[in-house]
Amino acid sequence: MKMFIYVITICLVMAISGCKRDIPEPETKTNGKPTSLHSVSHDIPVFKTTLNSKEPFFVKYKIEGSNVLIECIIQGITFRETAGNNKGKIILYVDGKKKEEILSAAFIVKGLTSGTHRLTLEVATEKASTVIMKKEFDVTIR
Repeated sequence: MKMFIYVITICLVMAISGCKRDIPEPETKTNGKPTSLHSVSHDIPVFKTTLNSKEPFFVKYKIEGSNVLIECIIQGITFRETAGNNKGKIILYVDGKKKEEILSAAFIVKGLTSGTHRLTLEVATEKASTVIMKKEFDVTIR
């Protein structure tokens, strides 16, 4: 009986000691370079170019090093796979040159060179590719 209690006690001690909350630190890849100390965040309200529309298109961006993190809030447009007629895409232009078509409301523009760049975001319907909203803004990479 003593042996049984001894084994149970050891098992409980091992179970309790193994159930600690050990949350790992998030990993960051800096390629040997320190992360940027220069970080700017902006909220930019934009409205559709159509005259009778009151649906806003908001862009929030943050500069981190040579990358620009962009979040868009677009009323009436969705980026979900199961969406019907309201599915949209964002066409990104950097300094007037088309860079890519994006199928999400948040994305990162990576590897911009030092200096000021003009970013243009055009919101288009995915099926007809009709541009329904447009926003341009400048970012300065240091």
